[in-house]
Amino acid sequence: MNSHANISEELLARYLADTASESERDEVETWLAASEANARELAAYRLIWDHTASMQKSRTTVDTDAAWKKMKGKMSENKAPAILPEEVVRETKTIEFRPGVRQRRLPVTVWAAAMIAILVTAFGWFFLMSEKKPESRQVATTDNTTEQLLPDGTKVFLNYNSTLTYPENFNGDLRTVSLQGEAFFDVKPDAAHPFVIQANGTEIRVLGTSFNVKAYNEAPVRVDVATGKVRVSKDAHRVELVKGQSAEVLKDSIRSLQANINMMGYRTQIYEFNAADLQDVVSSIRDGYHVDVRLSNDKIAQCRLTIRFEKEPVDATLSVIAETLDLNLRKEGKVYWLDGNGCQ
Repeated sequence: MNSHANISEELLARYLADTASESERDEVETWLAASEANARELAAYRLIWDHTASMQKSRTTVDTDAAWKKMKGKMSENKAPAILPEEVVRETKTIEFRPGVRQRRLPVTVWAAAMIAILVTAFGWFFLMSEKKPESRQVATTDNTTEQLLPDGTKVFLNYNSTLTYPENFNGDLRTVSLQGEAFFDVKPDAAHPFVIQANGTEIRVLGTSFNVKAYNEAPVRVDVATGKVRVSKDAHRVELVKGQSAEVLKDSIRSLQANINMMGYRTQIYEFNAADLQDVVSSIRDGYHVDVRLSNDKIAQCRLTIRFEKEPVDATLSVIAETLDLNLRKEGKVYWLDGNGCQ
């Protein structure tokens, strides 16, 4: 190569290795400014120099002569053309010739300390979240009923198609569970830790009492109190109930009712009717026994009945009703029919 005939290869090597004196650097930069070809040529040498394996950056003194000889050998093997491709020409126009900046490597002890700090933080966050969100458990029914004992000693009896979600352990100020469906709660008294049920946007809060909650999607939430006191609230609406009282939660209000003990018949299998319309009697039996009972006409819907059933089979219960009101009972598949001419 003749383009650097007026400048020594050793000087170029010292320039690339950043070991040249100030006067030598001025000489090289004057040579670079003499022509664009000189700048392209040095840029090509620099690319090869930077990729030469023998030129690892270290704190030891650089042997520029040996490095230059190795670089020339590398150039001979590659047979780099004197005329560079257009892509390299464009790249060399933006190359800035400045001394290489060595990066300081952090000591291994610093990296180790950083990793330990990260692990400690991660484990601390994990345990913190574990304490805030204890593991949940769930019990669900389909075509059956079941009883579940909660960690605090509270007993819950679930009706058909119901789901109860509760924590593995009750931590904190509240004992909170979630209900979808229907269940009877016999809550273990604990004045310092109120028992809270979340059911379709309604909150039922108690200290220690027994009551029934019906919270299916297709109907308003209903609460019937057997013993003690219960607070029912939704949004800004709130009502407190005692034994014998009931409430139905509507969209924008809470309506107070008289408790219906037959609402709990699915658990007790006890039904007591006092001058009740046959339509209401059939509704209670239908919900309690989970059977399909229908009236053949509207005339008999207003027939009144005063009677009590305690743990009787559904066939026997319906037969007694039919005989008492002088009605006919028949079964078609899984459907029970009550038929007659009405009541006098």
